[in-house]
Amino acid sequence: MLNTYVTPDGKYVIGGSIPSKTITVIDAQTETPVWSLTMDLGIRPMAFSTNPDGSTKWIFVQLSGLNGFAVVDFATQKEINRIKLPDLPPGEAAFPVGGNESHGMAVTSDGKTLVVNSRLNSSIYTYSVPELKLLGSVEVGLSPDWVTLTPDGKTAYVANAASNSVSVVDIRALKEITRIPVGEVPKRNITAVLP
Repeated sequence: MLNTYVTPDGKYVIGGSIPSKTITVIDAQTETPVWSLTMDLGIRPMAFSTNPDGSTKWIFVQLSGLNGFAVVDFATQKEINRIKLPDLPPGEAAFPVGGNESHGMAVTSDGKTLVVNSRLNSSIYTYSVPELKLLGSVEVGLSPDWVTLTPDGKTAYVANAASNSVSVVDIRALKEITRIPVGEVPKRNITAVLP
């Protein structure tokens, strides 16, 4: 497994594999596999939406070679939707260098907005949850490769691997606030809360 995640309720650990194209759901208490789903493309980053009781409703899954994401229903253990990110407007060119076409996604703390990176489009896109309606986009640096959100769900930090920077984005306003120069090829980033 390459990427592992814990569901918001803490009950399951979810692993994704690029080579086997498989999502594996593991019971966090017993540490045993509960179910798995093999897809047609390798598994990349994932994020989750929840039911009103806090249990997992959907797994949002980025896939190798897809500029977008799939939606897996946790209860039925099946893919129920596949969303392709918008094409660039005429005259604008995709950025063909770097990692996966779409890599990095997160759901805001209120559960209402999904933030999705597009390396091809050098942008992030926001979708309403659960409707999955496109809310808008923001251009960031080249090859956005990971995203993390502040605990209040208001700000996204996007690692731009080919720009050696991190974009700070106001999610509600869909505006890049600033771009922070960092070291070579930033990728995974995470938000930590200190006492």
